[in-house]
Amino acid sequence: MTVALDPQRIAADPGISAFVTANAGSGKTKTLIDRVARLLLAGSAPEAILCVTYTKAAAAEMQSRLFRRLGDWSVTADADLRTELSKLVGEPEVLFDADRLSAARALFARALETPGGLKIQTIHAFCEKLLKRFPLEAGVSPGFTVMDDQAGAAIARAARRTVAAYVDSHDDVLSEAYARFSVALDYQAFESMFGTFEIRRGEIADYFKRSGGAEAGIQRVWTTCGFDGPTDPDTAAVEAMEELDLPVWRAVSGILIAAGGKTDLKNGQAMAAIARDPAAGLDLALQTFFIDGGTGTAATWVNKTAALKTRPELREALVLELDKLAMARESVRAARVAEDTVAVLMLASRYIIEHTAEKAARGRWTSPT
Repeated sequence: MTVALDPQRIAADPGISAFVTANAGSGKTKTLIDRVARLLLAGSAPEAILCVTYTKAAAAEMQSRLFRRLGDWSVTADADLRTELSKLVGEPEVLFDADRLSAARALFARALETPGGLKIQTIHAFCEKLLKRFPLEAGVSPGFTVMDDQAGAAIARAARRTVAAYVDSHDDVLSEAYARFSVALDYQAFESMFGTFEIRRGEIADYFKRSGGAEAGIQRVWTTCGFDGPTDPDTAAVEAMEELDLPVWRAVSGILIAAGGKTDLKNGQAMAAIARDPAAGLDLALQTFFIDGGTGTAATWVNKTAALKTRPELREALVLELDKLAMARESVRAARVAEDTVAVLMLASRYIIEHTAEKAARGRWTSPT
C-alpha cells in the first residue's frame, strides 16, 4: 500500500530548503512552527535560529504559538508526547525513548533562557539591526534612528514648509511651477501631489540617478516627448499652423461658403478665419476638423460634402491638411505633458532635497528609500 506524503511535514523538514506558497489559513504559520520545533529537537541552539515575518502581528503570533507548543511538551504525559513527536517528525513512536522525551520537555526552558529570546522578528526589525551593525558598509550614518509614522509625518510637513518658504522668497522656474499647480489644483489635489513625492521618494531619486542628475532627468522628459529642449505648447501650436497650405484653405473655404448649406457655410467661414490668421487658429481648426470639440476622431464632412464633388484634387489636399492638424494636436499635447512633467519633477527634486536635509538634521537615516 502506498502511503500518501504529507506536504506540510515535507516543508517542515529542516534538512531541506523549501519555498511554500499557499492561501490564507492553509497552515503556513503552522509549517514554520513545525520547522522551528524540529530544528530544536535536532539539537540546534535556540539563539542560532532566525524567523523573519512581514508584520509585528505575525511575529507575535508565531512566537506565542511556538512557546505554547514547547510549554505543552514540558507537561505532556509520555504516551501523548511520544505520539505528537512521532507525528511531527515522521518517525515511529518506539524511537522516542525517555532521553528524547526528556530533551523535548527541556526545550521550553532552553528557549526561555536564550539571551535575547528566540529571534522571531519582522523583516524591518531585522534590517534595522543589520544596518546598525554595518552602517558604513550600508552608507548610512552610524548613529541613525529609524522613523516611525509620527516622525515621518513631521519631517514630511517640515519639508513641505521649507519648499513653500523657498518659493515665497524666490522668483524662478521652481516658484513658477509651485504657483502653477497651486492654482490649477484644488487644495486636496495639491497636498496629494506632495504626498506622492513622499511615498515615491526612492523611485524619483532613482530616476534622477539613472538619468545622471535632476537636470539630465528633466531634459530626458523633453527628449522622450519628442523635443530637443524646452518647448512652449503655444509655440508648438504656432509652428504647426505655419505648416498649413493656406492657398488650399482659401480655395476650399470659398467653395464651401458659395455652396450655402448650413454645415458648409459654418466650416467655410471657420477655414477662412484660419487662413487669415493661422497663428491663432489651431483650436478653431481642430474644432472644425475633429469631433468632440477637437479632441475626438476626424469629422466626416470632408469626405461627404457635395460642394467638393467636382474638385477631387481639393478634397485630397484637404485630407492632407487634416493629417497635419492631427500631428499638430499630438505635438501640442506632448509639449503640455512634458511641461507638466518637468514642473512636477522640479518640485519633487526640491522636496527630496529638503526632506533629506530634515532627516539629517534630526539624526534620521538620510536614504530616500
